[in-house]
Amino acid sequence: MKKYVKSLFTPEAMVQLVKVGLVGVVNTIVSFTLFNVFLIVLGGTKTVDEGFNWEQFWSIALSFLIATFVSYVLNRRWTFRLSEPGETRRETANFVAINVVAWAVTQGVVGGADWLWGPLTRLEQNFFYLLAAALIIIPKFAGYRDIVFRRAIDAQEENEKVATN
Repeated sequence: MKKYVKSLFTPEAMVQLVKVGLVGVVNTIVSFTLFNVFLIVLGGTKTVDEGFNWEQFWSIALSFLIATFVSYVLNRRWTFRLSEPGETRRETANFVAINVVAWAVTQGVVGGADWLWGPLTRLEQNFFYLLAAALIIIPKFAGYRDIVFRRAIDAQEENEKVATN
């Protein structure tokens, strides 16, 4: 376990983590923008007495879905520099699974805050949405590196070794 944690902080991993973070910033901007557009379109501010806030739920879900696609493309091509076709189905399924967990955490953070202190103002909704994004960045990086793109990264490194020999 200690060796694994150290592997997250090697120079190469730190560059990848920074890139995942930058993709996360782009993703957060995309997601935030869409989240707020969907809140406006769907009318996502309700009082607790009005029942479950489906508008807020769907605003998070739709913005996450679109941002997940953007994140997959940017992380595959820029963060991990993978251009060769990989095991697209496996990669995509794992990427989606990791982001479903991230989505659930985000729903839990925003929905939990809404349940505890709600109804949240738009500013408060955005604050808790951003808080959730900060909470999930390192687990998402580890998942992308070690679960989603691991085979493609290993194959690329093997191809580079063969090419240099």
